Amino acid sequence: MDTIAKHIDNLRVIDGHEHLIPQKDRSKMNADFFDLLHYVSSDLITAGMNPSFFDRNKNKMTEHEKAKEFLYYWDRVKNTTYAQMVRWAVEDLYDMDDWTVEGICALNERVKKASQDPDLYRKILTEKSKIDLAFTLIFTTKVDVEFFRPVMWTDHLVKVRSLKDIESVEREAGTDIYEFEDYLDAVDTILKRYVDEGMVATKIGVAYWRTLAVEKPTFGEAATVFNKLKTSHLCESVSQEEAKRLQDFIIHRIIQRSIECNVPIQIHTGHQEPSVSSNGNFVTNSKVTDLVPLLLEYKKAKFVLLHGGYPFYNEYLSLVKNFPNAYADLTWCYILSPTATKQMLTQMIEMVPQSKILGFGGDYSQVEGTYAHLKLAKKVLSEVLASKVDNGDMTEYDACDFANRVLRNNLIELYQLDLKPATLQKEDLYV
Repeated sequence: MDTIAKHIDNLRVIDGHEHLIPQKDRSKMNADFFDLLHYVSSDLITAGMNPSFFDRNKNKMTEHEKAKEFLYYWDRVKNTTYAQMVRWAVEDLYDMDDWTVEGICALNERVKKASQDPDLYRKILTEKSKIDLAFTLIFTTKVDVEFFRPVMWTDHLVKVRSLKDIESVEREAGTDIYEFEDYLDAVDTILKRYVDEGMVATKIGVAYWRTLAVEKPTFGEAATVFNKLKTSHLCESVSQEEAKRLQDFIIHRIIQRSIECNVPIQIHTGHQEPSVSSNGNFVTNSKVTDLVPLLLEYKKAKFVLLHGGYPFYNEYLSLVKNFPNAYADLTWCYILSPTATKQMLTQMIEMVPQSKILGFGGDYSQVEGTYAHLKLAKKVLSEVLASKVDNGDMTEYDACDFANRVLRNNLIELYQLDLKPATLQKEDLYV
């Protein structure tokens, strides 16, 4: 099915989720090859590498020593898709063909030189990856608008367990917080500011440090916990169990304000990245079925459920199929397991309206990873759609129309982007 693969390869993409820093920050840090490892660092650590290897302040190795240490553990992890993405990125973008200590050192210099290229993002994102716009989550709305729109974390507004947490929100809002109502007003102020500064979605990532299950505490119950924190001037903190009532109330507030501001709510579901997780990777905290009460209550919300809920993706598919306010998002999925994602996507086509599927988010901290991830995503999507056509379940036209939707048009519609949707004429398919 060369027609489908060619169409997808030429498609201009909207990237729904990244962690890409502004190019000036990359230049300032003088990013090198070891800064490109990102996800494969998790595999390297679980294979035995000392986590301090990735800490610039703690790692005092010479470049040659770093390369030698990396290659020792690379031989243990080079089978994983995370590793394959690194290989694809440096082989395609930096002509890497020498996986020796000397080759890694030479590659390191090429990457550092590229980091000083003011056109690096345009070359990799816009030209080679054919990405017209990406949403990036980097704790600020100050992003390069030529390439990005910001998504903003809200976890710091939710994770309230001490007086210091309240004071941090107080500083960000630029207001005095005496009562619980003042805190809620501060949350409103911060969210409105984010929207005014270009935020396209809020992000709830609480599953990394607590359960996704959100109950319905009263104002009084939440205020009781808040007042206890306000009087803890010796820096005492409350337990997570006690704080949950307060946190749950704030989550409800964030969802309500997101509805009022007409911005989608991205929620982390499923697999957890060890470098982010602070709870020992209790993946059961990320079960998507815990979100059902919120989906039932907030019918006007637009919940973007990230990462396909993997490994709970059968429940995820059932949920997204049934709830009009839930959207399936395949951010991160392809590099977790292309095989699992192929199965998930096959079932998704059979179960979920195609207008509710968001097909790609690189979820990387450096653009080289985004390039490789999109290359893999297009390969998987092409193979799944070709199989559907071979089985007589779709026409080539329908398959290409599906690709247009999940890689571009659905994101333009959902996030209200001022970009042109992809169109499709039968003559475009060369059939």
